[in-house]
Amino acid sequence: MDVDKPSYVVFDENAIEYDQWFDKNRIVYENEVSLLKKFFPCEKPCIEIGVGTGRFAQPLGIEVGLDPSVEALKIAHRRGVLVASGFGEAAPFRSESFSMVYIIVTLCFVENPYKVLEEAVRILKKGGRLVVCIIPLDSSLGLIYHRKKVTKQSIFYSHATFYTKSQLVEMLSSLNLRILKVASTLTKTGLEPLAEEPVEGDKGSFVCYEAAKE
Repeated sequence: MDVDKPSYVVFDENAIEYDQWFDKNRIVYENEVSLLKKFFPCEKPCIEIGVGTGRFAQPLGIEVGLDPSVEALKIAHRRGVLVASGFGEAAPFRSESFSMVYIIVTLCFVENPYKVLEEAVRILKKGGRLVVCIIPLDSSLGLIYHRKKVTKQSIFYSHATFYTKSQLVEMLSSLNLRILKVASTLTKTGLEPLAEEPVEGDKGSFVCYEAAKE
């Protein structure tokens, strides 16, 4: 396992394996999509930074996806997403182009999460909304994933840096974003995941924050 490679190269070289994760973990994936649909539906035009293979963009109706992995973008394109190759730290879009920007489990894989958030704010229209979803380090699943990173059990998690909920809130606040809503799922993270209804608050292991650009 080459942990010296940039994370986007690892995703590019293993795009099919990454995409298959969602099929192998179908209940977890469906819980996450259910949360996003219920609490954070797309208000067009919207974009996902770190779109990957389009597993979230397609069911949410997100039109545009940005990602540095060309191989992942090929799969996202087949799912009907209008794709753009590039990094979240330097989004190739005009300022104030989108009503909503999604960043779904992407911050842990980028070189500079603050810069990615800063760029997301730049391309948001005034009054637009940013939705950021993370697996917090201070959650049961976050601790499991962090252990996989440390023990190098996964080619993907080995390149991840997990953040706590307070760290993300601090980053959002420092960009003068007003948090409007917090909701979560994956509150039951035993050996066998269970289908569950998403809930308000940050008690789950998949937590989404919606913040407004004032």
